[in-house]
Amino acid sequence: MTDAPLLTPDFDAWPIGRLPTAAAVVGSDVVVTWADGTASRFDTWWLIDNSPMPEHVNRATREPTLDLSTLPDDFHATAATVEPGGGVLVSWSHGVAASRYHPGWLAAHAYDGGGFDADDRPAPVTWDAATMAAPPSFDGSRILEDDATLEAWLTAVATYGFGRLRGVSTEPGTVDAIARHIGTVRETNFGRVFDVRSKVDPDSNAYTALELTPHVDLPTREYQPGLQILHCLENSASGGEAVMVDGFRIAEYLAGHEPETYRILTGERFTFQNRSKTSDYRWLSPVIVLDSATGAPVEVRIAGFLRGPMALPAARMGPAYRALRRIFALSRDPRFRLAYGYAPGDLVLFDNRRMLHGRAAFDPAAGARWLQGIYLERDELHSRLRILRRKARERATAAQAAE
Repeated sequence: MTDAPLLTPDFDAWPIGRLPTAAAVVGSDVVVTWADGTASRFDTWWLIDNSPMPEHVNRATREPTLDLSTLPDDFHATAATVEPGGGVLVSWSHGVAASRYHPGWLAAHAYDGGGFDADDRPAPVTWDAATMAAPPSFDGSRILEDDATLEAWLTAVATYGFGRLRGVSTEPGTVDAIARHIGTVRETNFGRVFDVRSKVDPDSNAYTALELTPHVDLPTREYQPGLQILHCLENSASGGEAVMVDGFRIAEYLAGHEPETYRILTGERFTFQNRSKTSDYRWLSPVIVLDSATGAPVEVRIAGFLRGPMALPAARMGPAYRALRRIFALSRDPRFRLAYGYAPGDLVLFDNRRMLHGRAAFDPAAGARWLQGIYLERDELHSRLRILRRKARERATAAQAAE
């Protein structure tokens, strides 16, 4: 076995599930044959781009230092071999230092067999009232110490759009500690942590006892917050039942059953505006935003009380309003709505660019209702999930080494 360490181009740990038995240069690829008889092809440029060697990567940051544009067009691999320890050694032309690839990392990133996808986010699973009876719920009493529950909760949010913790401390500010345990908080004009309760002089309908129709928060922003947490500290008021609606499920329904409405909601730019005494945020966007590559919905912007005057040609104004009224109606349709109560200690994390949330009106004279909220971005959730999975791989690698 070579004395050289098997480096990786990241900070992760990669258990060795299968070992390579042979490697060879075939045209512009390096073909690696594995012990199970399968083979993987790796493009020359892909390999040098992901070289983990100190000559090609800053070992302190794991960021590449090799500028691919400095290599000639006829740059190529000259040889490929499997070392006794399982590393794949590739030699390069034009005097470029050889690269040695960790077999666990290489197997995990083999892209030609369909086993590797750079987008490792859990695939969304849409739901409606027939398929979701209650929020996915988890024990929140030890969420700051229990990585297994944290991972399960965040995975549910990534998959279904929301997840609930029960039994969380009702100490004010707990929402901030839990948010920071996930990632970096996004502060807005409502502050870092905002109190959701009836106010004498409100600057949002959320701070009244009125019904809130299903909506997303801050669609008035160019980049609306990706995640929101609502934490119940107190709730003795009558009414105020919470509502959650999967905006992606409504988008699916419209695409399949009402294609003209779907076309308008994904094509026209609607005006979203807050009407505050101290701020004037405004953004123009389709109600349903599609991924430019896949065409799938990646964002919804629905908030009946956060809209401004539309600016469309006269011939398109009527159809735009018909489509808008239709999606408002669907968001209130019992087929798509999940209703649930908030008990003190309940904390709900949801995707604010997918899920519509609302509440029934409540009577503030009949009891107190106090929720605290905070915003984060989707990126924070997925980063935290990757770190949790990395820790699991580190444990598996350590156990493998101890065998």
